[in-house]
Amino acid sequence: MTTFENKVKKGISHLRDSCEVMAGLIASHRPPQLHPVTPDKYFDVLACSIVGQQLSVKAADTIEGRLRDLVGELTPQNVLTRSEEELRSVGLSRSKVAYTQGLADAFASGSIDPYALEKADDLTIRETLVALKGIGPWTAEMFMIFGLGHLDVWSPGDLGLRRAVEHYFGELTPELPDRWKPYRSIAAWYLWEHSDTLAGRVVS
Repeated sequence: MTTFENKVKKGISHLRDSCEVMAGLIASHRPPQLHPVTPDKYFDVLACSIVGQQLSVKAADTIEGRLRDLVGELTPQNVLTRSEEELRSVGLSRSKVAYTQGLADAFASGSIDPYALEKADDLTIRETLVALKGIGPWTAEMFMIFGLGHLDVWSPGDLGLRRAVEHYFGELTPELPDRWKPYRSIAAWYLWEHSDTLAGRVVS
């Protein structure tokens, strides 16, 4: 078992012991599928986040597959070799093409250094990413959870989290997620699992 897996296991135990709601969710759902990627994959994760904005999981997966077929490995250089027309042909809107190309420019020029992101604190990561057009707080938060594997990230604007919290606690107060520190990412995973079950969706 890796160091990261041990941290996740410790977080699950902490949540189970400290919160009755979490104990029930942990017993009912699969463990967190959190696997931090290496810096050379950060662009891939962020580009896919842009592709998936305001789309269903199925639609996002379809467009992402077409994009990978078009460019091959999803790297800044491969995206920048394609024209706007080619990128739009896979189903990207004009704005998402601009956002993806802007992200690729930032990585290719070095204005975003993935190895610096790897070592940065959450506030610095958030500020660095939201400075790019097309990347807001939610995308930055998802990147920290699913790209970097940060275990204490909370996304206050996420609709699935809000619905799950309202189901169990009546309302989401700013202080409520504090009870799950320092493992709010793991708590969020289980709340998302609850939301997905209610919606009848299966998340791979």
